[in-house]
Amino acid sequence: MKRPSLRQRLLWFIGLPVLALWLVAGVWLGQRITHETGEMFDRGLERTAATVLALASTARESGQPLAWTPGTRPSTVRHEKSSRAEIVLRDQAGRVLLEVSSLPPLPVGPHAETFRTLTYAGGHWRVYQRWNAGHTYWIQVATPLHDLDQLRLAHLEATLVPVAVLLVLLPLAIWIGLRIGLAPVRAVSRAIAAEPEHTPILTRDDVPVELYQLTRAVDALTTRLDAALARERRFTADAAHELRHPLSVLRLELDLAGAADGVPARGHLERARTGLARMERLVDQLLTLARVENLAHVDDARLLAPAALAREVLAEASERAAPRGVNLTLHADEKLRVRGSSGLLAIALRNLVDNAILHGRARGQVNLEVIAAGDRVELAVGDDGPGISGTQAARLGERFARGADSHTGTGLGLSIARAIALLHGGDLVLGKSARGGARIALRLPLADPSLEPPG
Repeated sequence: MKRPSLRQRLLWFIGLPVLALWLVAGVWLGQRITHETGEMFDRGLERTAATVLALASTARESGQPLAWTPGTRPSTVRHEKSSRAEIVLRDQAGRVLLEVSSLPPLPVGPHAETFRTLTYAGGHWRVYQRWNAGHTYWIQVATPLHDLDQLRLAHLEATLVPVAVLLVLLPLAIWIGLRIGLAPVRAVSRAIAAEPEHTPILTRDDVPVELYQLTRAVDALTTRLDAALARERRFTADAAHELRHPLSVLRLELDLAGAADGVPARGHLERARTGLARMERLVDQLLTLARVENLAHVDDARLLAPAALAREVLAEASERAAPRGVNLTLHADEKLRVRGSSGLLAIALRNLVDNAILHGRARGQVNLEVIAAGDRVELAVGDDGPGISGTQAARLGERFARGADSHTGTGLGLSIARAIALLHGGDLVLGKSARGGARIALRLPLADPSLEPPG
């Protein structure tokens, strides 16, 4: 399929209107030249007549007879544009005083002056006749229209030939102008197509204002893509490192189990089983994290009571808390409501509780609170462990971010919890519990219970 061209589009939408306007202007200019040339031709006849009448009046006032004879042309009488002017001069009585004309005699009209077109002997003539101011002389001046046609043709050639040449060169000029004008677009395209070591910044000082929004959007997109690629590279590297350790431990334990008998073999197999469980949990969390990050919208979102969700999570976590002797408590406001997916929120809350059980003090206390915080609902889990250092707090919610004393976690629990919180329009907030340990809260928007009944 042939791709559309911006240059051709501009040529059509700019070139065609300009050519059309140019043609209209040429037609109008030709009409104006034709009209003005005819007016100028008539003014020449008027000036010729005025000159002859002035000479006749001067001769009469001086008492001198007119020295012109029929068939002769006075040397002082010259047409402005042609030497072929036909002149007839009569007095008030109708006697011919001057006749330099091959045209048939025309009747003397009563009007002051008049123009007419005469056809005689296969030729066309422009005739001008009038009385003088004292109504003593009648003059008739005629010139062949062939002279007018030549004059018009000369004026049209002098004006319209350059216009026609410019009309032919105009598309080429527009094409060159568009090519030069679109050079910044080609520069941006080359910068995008280039593959330097680092992605170039397209928004520079020389970028035209028409491309500014485009280059800014592309720069923002490439920045996000670079950040996403960096996160994915870190994710891949960390995942490979995280999986390498349990795999090596699992292989070692299986090798030892194969070389041992009885109770030692069972111990190695038990530790291998624990390693497999950890790997299974790691893979499950990786898949869950991928699902959360690519979820465009939550299909099972509904109004739910976070207090009931918290009770279910604590009941399930009690089995994991028993081996460490951790006591689980719940303080919840039963009236609070949030809108979201119960399955995803249960995963996030379960990760927070498991994190508190693993990192809190043995035979300690883990408290789960469901309380209102302004227009938010906090599902906060606090423990009585050593807390979280500043360095660990800065990486809160990152993939594989684990505590310095953590040997059993995958580092994905808080990352999943934060991704689920962001998906629901909330966030993950770190604080200090009342017992001096860590307090991590899943903060979600508060929903209006009157909108719909809880599911």
